[in-house]
Amino acid sequence: MHNKGFTLVEMMIVIAVIGVLAAIAYPSYQKSIIKTKRTEMMTEMQNIANKIESRKLAEGNYNNIGIASQNFPANNPNYTYSVAPATSEWVITATPIATSIVANDGTLTLDHTGQKCRGTACGKGNEWQD
Repeated sequence: MHNKGFTLVEMMIVIAVIGVLAAIAYPSYQKSIIKTKRTEMMTEMQNIANKIESRKLAEGNYNNIGIASQNFPANNPNYTYSVAPATSEWVITATPIATSIVANDGTLTLDHTGQKCRGTACGKGNEWQD
């Protein structure tokens, strides 16, 4: 007689291999998700900066550049953000929500000169991405 099927040892080896692969892949996947959320927020911050500068061109001043007056998106599941002060030297700050996936990723800022920061890493390039 010839039996067909898998032995318990063979099944355990397959499960072990899958477990090792999952342990390696999951942290990489999490980093990718966090980077995507950060990029989405920085894109939104660029949009806010464009609206601020458009308002300056249309009205000739930076009065009333607060979020409420600009119809900025009111909610983001990962960040809260603000614009301050209402002058030519504005700064947009996005703070991670404590219960979100980006909670430990650092505060994002974008200022009137185009400088972007994530935590303490600042510059006009891609310092905020890693």
